[in-house]
Amino acid sequence: MKEKTGSKTATVGIIKTATQAADIIEKDQADLIMIARSFLDDPHLPLHFAKELSVDIPWPKQYERAK
Repeated sequence: MKEKTGSKTATVGIIKTATQAADIIEKDQADLIMIARSFLDDPHLPLHFAKELSVDIPWPKQYERAK
């Protein structure tokens, strides 16, 4: 779809690790990763993904002391 239309695309479903998500983006298989179900299971998933990828992102103020 992406190749034929040039449209931005998103992907969903069973994306469990930051490495898996990053690989999809790096291979240009999608422009956006949707992690709704995993995010419901772990509301801190973006923080865990950032740690897995060694990326420093802002933490909510109330959690900064745990950083």
